[in-house]
Amino acid sequence: MTLVLLQAMIQSISSTLHWVGLYVGIRALPGDQWRRRRWAIGSAIIFTAWLVGVVLLAGNGFFRFAFWPRGIPIALATTLAVGYLFLLSRTFREIIAAIPQHWLIAIQTARILGGVFLIRYFQGQLPGVFAIPAGVGDVLTGIFAPLVAYWWFAGKPYARTAAIAWNLFGMADLVNAVAIGWLTGGGGGGIVFPIVLIPIYAVPRAFLIHSYALIGLLRKTSRHPAIRDALHPGAALATP
Repeated sequence: MTLVLLQAMIQSISSTLHWVGLYVGIRALPGDQWRRRRWAIGSAIIFTAWLVGVVLLAGNGFFRFAFWPRGIPIALATTLAVGYLFLLSRTFREIIAAIPQHWLIAIQTARILGGVFLIRYFQGQLPGVFAIPAGVGDVLTGIFAPLVAYWWFAGKPYARTAAIAWNLFGMADLVNAVAIGWLTGGGGGGIVFPIVLIPIYAVPRAFLIHSYALIGLLRKTSRHPAIRDALHPGAALATP
């Protein structure tokens, strides 16, 4: 019960923080207030329904490997597909472009919590072939997140290169963890509720945030705060 409550709290808090970042981008939208309010309310409803729906399904064993072997990868792929389809909307691209790049990076500090896989390995509940690379990759991504975010915020000359490399590493870690989990039959059958919330809910969210961050970095729509303020005092956080 303690683990269930802990995971519920972690996923609820992280989901709320992700929405707050999206709201920052929504507030930067041009146009009338009703447009921004519509996107804010709509996104809040989607985030809430998504979290509640996933928790209810997972809590009832819907994603257990023995019940539905393809449940986890299908849930993950569906979430990613929806997240990328949203990019077809010009308004959504404007929102993503307006979210501070250092926020998109720093929010991934929560990946340190992936160390739970290492804890479960030492407790004998997960095989090392899955838990060690998944746990170590998450912890490293989370540890370096605030450092890379600071480099970007401070306008360091190497910040863009470091941010791109860090994002690619974080994405590779997620792909590696999911692939190994799938090949080992769900981590040896150990990915059950509430831990299953990580691959079906936390992983696709983290991957999408990496993707959105890379879009700004590669298209150079994300500017260092110091440089932006010097060139355009009071301007928007990014130019889509």
